[in-house]
Amino acid sequence: MKKIIYLIVICSMHLFVSCNDDILERTPLDEISEPEFWKTVSDLELYSNSFYQDLPGWQGVSVGNSPNPDNGTDVSMATGFNSRLNGQTGVPTNASTSIWNWSKVRKANYFVSNAAKAEGLEIDLNQYIGEGYFFRAYYYFDLLKDYGALPIYDAYFTNTDREALFRAREPRNKVADFILADLDKAIAVLKPKSAVGARVSKEAAQLLKATVALYEGTWEKYHNGTVFGVAGSTGTTYLQQAADASKALIDGNTRSLHSSYGNLFNQTNLTTNTEVILWRQYDFLGLGSTFGNALQLSWPNASSYTRFAIRSYLCNDGKPIGVSTSLYQGDQSLNTIETNRDPRLAATVMVPGDIVSTAVNGTNTLFVRPLLNTNVGSVGGYESQKYRVPQIVASSNSQTRDTAKILMRYAEALLIYAEAKAELGTITQADLDLSINKLRSRTGVAMPALTLAVGFTDPNWPDYGYSITPLLQEIRRERMVELMGEGFRLDDLMRWRAHKLFAADTSVEKNRPRGAYYETGKGWATGQKLDANGYLDPYQESLPNGYLFNLERDYLLAIPQLELTLNPNLLPQNPGYDGL
Repeated sequence: MKKIIYLIVICSMHLFVSCNDDILERTPLDEISEPEFWKTVSDLELYSNSFYQDLPGWQGVSVGNSPNPDNGTDVSMATGFNSRLNGQTGVPTNASTSIWNWSKVRKANYFVSNAAKAEGLEIDLNQYIGEGYFFRAYYYFDLLKDYGALPIYDAYFTNTDREALFRAREPRNKVADFILADLDKAIAVLKPKSAVGARVSKEAAQLLKATVALYEGTWEKYHNGTVFGVAGSTGTTYLQQAADASKALIDGNTRSLHSSYGNLFNQTNLTTNTEVILWRQYDFLGLGSTFGNALQLSWPNASSYTRFAIRSYLCNDGKPIGVSTSLYQGDQSLNTIETNRDPRLAATVMVPGDIVSTAVNGTNTLFVRPLLNTNVGSVGGYESQKYRVPQIVASSNSQTRDTAKILMRYAEALLIYAEAKAELGTITQADLDLSINKLRSRTGVAMPALTLAVGFTDPNWPDYGYSITPLLQEIRRERMVELMGEGFRLDDLMRWRAHKLFAADTSVEKNRPRGAYYETGKGWATGQKLDANGYLDPYQESLPNGYLFNLERDYLLAIPQLELTLNPNLLPQNPGYDGL
């Protein structure tokens, strides 16, 4: 029977693996009958399709709103605050589907351990074997970010293998090496994107390698000397790997930036987009509610950009608002915040006059004021322009449920290359021109080039609790602006050891997220919590002194107590959780 793959939203493959299996459970993984499977390329394709269901996506239709992926950080907020940043994760009693869960790694290991049995053209077999290594690395990276040191499982095993069941954790740098080795294997055998369409490609593996290496390199550099650091390491080896992997992707010349920054995110089909490397497609009408997202149905999705985020965009002369005072028009009116600013701001936030929806007959409904005081309201007044698809679909008489979800794009490689080279201290103007300035010079952005000397001192540069160069300040700003609302910010705060930006400090007013200036007389909903300067302050009561983040504990999550009881070799518990 013909197998239909509608990438990248794919039906679950529960006949192969239970998503609730824990690595220490006594019931083995559901296994395929060996004589009937692992014979052909098609078998490998069918099994590997199950990996794609694990890629992040939007909330499905009828299951709530689709929040901004950066919610709960210093750049985007929701109706509730981030419990991790507020030090409320604690020590779980048991593992769950989202805590210390190894079912996905186990699924990947089952595939990797059996894939070599299949027969067929080597180039086709290798594609799926490469996908197995890619996804094992992908799953391990998620665990590394949450827990640091981990046991390393490089093959499938059953519940009778006591050595594997009670394996000890390896240091985080050894885990990072294991992940990067898997990605090298994937890069060596995966086909280029031009040959695989929406499947995982060589370029995707190159980008993931660069991402992992940058994460570990900066983690080890900025956590050096703390309880989370790696003894004797400042991350240089990983930073070089990040630079090399991103440069290899750039030099491959298979991807290029999309001409319109704003249009990139507001599409339903990205098949021919030259910037996108990996994405999820939705088809509500064709495949049903499970394959449609709620993004447009409950806009603005209980999300809001923060005042800090909006103020971070440069003026269109390439200087920050604290320097370009003649161009900056202030932020006490939504009507002026985009004036003389980086055009990416206009592509990111809604202001009066922007299109909310376009009827089938072409009639536009325009944005007048932010939606506040509702379950899906913008919380802080800065609603997102990013991801809005305003056109009403005639067949459903509503806005689309099929907004595409970008998972990887070429711009990330440019940002990683610039940051890694700057961290290494080897960056040149040519490197900037190859990376940051490509982002700035594309059509629709046209911002002045960044130079090695930077050329200004911003009085509002973020205080990370340590000194970095003006150039690195601007590279970090560029990353935040370019990737705003795409789900990178929490990882960046963790790897940069950036608790100074959000942790509790009654003397630092910005450490509690603020929203837009409340515009009296413009019809905004009444009853809002405001700070002393008139800005929306939705966490005024719940976070009176900012996030209660414990810098000696909360950079990692706790291993569930039951797992430590079952396997004492997982000890010690992550720092700061003993006694909780």
